[in-house]
Amino acid sequence: MSAQKLLYDTPAAAELLSTTERRIHELRRGGQLGAVVDGRKFKFTADELQRYIDRLPAYEPGAAS
Repeated sequence: MSAQKLLYDTPAAAELLSTTERRIHELRRGGQLGAVVDGRKFKFTADELQRYIDRLPAYEPGAAS
């Protein structure tokens, strides 16, 4: 088994994605970031965090926004 973490709690997910815990909660509530429930806490799989990253639009200098 690899040394990569399989589940991330909200603070760890926020750190991994370079965002805030509040933003993680917003993404989860909005359905943009899937979570699993561990007891009373939401946790995020490494695969789900990677899927979220992969769906982010790429920055292209000079492109109309």
